[in-house]
Amino acid sequence: MQPPTLMFCLSNADTEKLRMSIAVEKRTYLTDFIPADYFGQNQQFIVVGLRELIAKARTERNLDIPNERTIIITGLKKGEVWINMTRVTGTDGTDARSLTHGEIVARHQIDDIVEYLINYVPGFEEAYFTKTAPFLGIRETRRIVGRYTMNEQDVLGCRHFEDAIAVASYPIDIHRPGDEGCTLIWCGDCYDIPYRSLLPKSIENLIVAGRSISATHEAMGAIRVMATCMAMGEAAGRAAGIAISKGLRPSDVDIHELRRKLLEKGRICVASKASG
Repeated sequence: MQPPTLMFCLSNADTEKLRMSIAVEKRTYLTDFIPADYFGQNQQFIVVGLRELIAKARTERNLDIPNERTIIITGLKKGEVWINMTRVTGTDGTDARSLTHGEIVARHQIDDIVEYLINYVPGFEEAYFTKTAPFLGIRETRRIVGRYTMNEQDVLGCRHFEDAIAVASYPIDIHRPGDEGCTLIWCGDCYDIPYRSLLPKSIENLIVAGRSISATHEAMGAIRVMATCMAMGEAAGRAAGIAISKGLRPSDVDIHELRRKLLEKGRICVASKASG
């Protein structure tokens, strides 16, 4: 399973200095896949990269940083940033003892990460630690076996389904369990999530939404993020409403009626002719 992360927050960071150092000094502060010009145009941003700074910190200070990339997300308050860099491999999100151990390890990791940020990343010279998330962020646990299992080809092939209830465009983003890296693969456009993947294959009167839908490890790496999960959650709720009001099983809900109800509320679930 993908390793979890304990997010934490720093205050008093000079985010203007950070973003301009990337935008202006393009060859000094390198980011992954996000063009430097983006940072010159956006005051709220995410930084993914600065690999060379981590390598330097490891060499000069012998810091134990469990991630090959710096991941910084600007917060809502001035000078507030959230850090997505702790990483505890081998954690089982379905086991209480494993979760406890993972949180202890993640909290220990924060010290070296903060030391790295303050001493190597522009704009963090006067920053200080303020808080952590209330618990580990779990990326992967159980998934159902559904009436259709989304797979890597569905995502990368930008596949459309006749029973689509949501459209997503997030890439396959897998924090690899075996090393410090990530796999990031884009499809180049968007892809559908079919209603059938929310329905267990052999259990009636149950609709599942979020990262527990029927999907392979690779496809789940794409559909697990919050915006997509919110879209699935709304579709599941509206499907349940139709089923209850009409005395139907969820598997018998008219997909066209469900899609109409979603569209009436401004949701995007229009798919072109199904492929394959």
